[in-house]
Amino acid sequence: MSEAVTTAPPDAGGEPLPGERESTHAGLHTYTYGSGPAVLWVHGYTMDSTLWRPLWRLLPGFRHIGVDLPGHGRSEPLAPGTTLPRLAARVLDLARAEDARRWVGLSFGSTVVLEMAIGDPGAVDRLVVGAPTPAGGPPDPAARKRYIEMLMLRRLRGAAAAGLLADLWMTAPPDIFRGTENHPEVRARLRTVVAGHSWAELDNGAMAALSARVHTAGELSRITADTLALTGDADMPVFHENAALLARVLPRCRGEVVAGAGHLPFLELPRTTAASLADHLGVKFPNGTADDQGVSGAARARIK
Repeated sequence: MSEAVTTAPPDAGGEPLPGERESTHAGLHTYTYGSGPAVLWVHGYTMDSTLWRPLWRLLPGFRHIGVDLPGHGRSEPLAPGTTLPRLAARVLDLARAEDARRWVGLSFGSTVVLEMAIGDPGAVDRLVVGAPTPAGGPPDPAARKRYIEMLMLRRLRGAAAAGLLADLWMTAPPDIFRGTENHPEVRARLRTVVAGHSWAELDNGAMAALSARVHTAGELSRITADTLALTGDADMPVFHENAALLARVLPRCRGEVVAGAGHLPFLELPRTTAASLADHLGVKFPNGTADDQGVSGAARARIK
């Protein structure tokens, strides 16, 4: 693993946070910020981990680890034929290496963390899924139509279509980015990240194998972590249905709806969602803080 430390000041435009560290783990690029119990953050499709920074600033007392998924950000490309279990196993290996037993996933990132928790229920204590997306659920018709349009644009324009693809992907319907229309700075930051996406999966079909996975109710019921399924009140109906499914089949899951948010509540309303995240992820150690520094291994093992 290689690591670099940045000292640039925080900035609404996405500059590194003070003391933020960048590393690589088996081809996965990571950003780490803060100290305390480790939280692993998994972003959505066409995004990257730099988008978590506004939330990290609002959640002191944790060691935040954002991973760029394969084919996203600064991680290595997504290899054609990669299955969801195989991808999840790579991210799970990172979580174990970082001793991260708290996971947050947004949209497609929630698909990944759900797969990780199915594969090894004992590896996670606290789980948060925003815009929950169990694998193999009913696709949004508008999203499917837009993806076909993007495929055609990529074939016509190649790499020169990056900016056009970002604008097309972020245009509603589907309503994935509609909630950001009320937050121009957030939308501008998102557009910069999405425009930088490689879009290689449109050329090589690498997303096909990922999409073949289906999470059954029986598999989901194996997830034992304390789980929060969070949706924006203006999100698409299927994601509210997904949250209800998780609340019904997971042994320890509760749902929460964020007023005034769409599909990306963590990014659209970081101050609002930070309170729910702190409550769900937080822990008080015997030293009276949320940081486990100085706490004995035996005491730490008793706390989840």
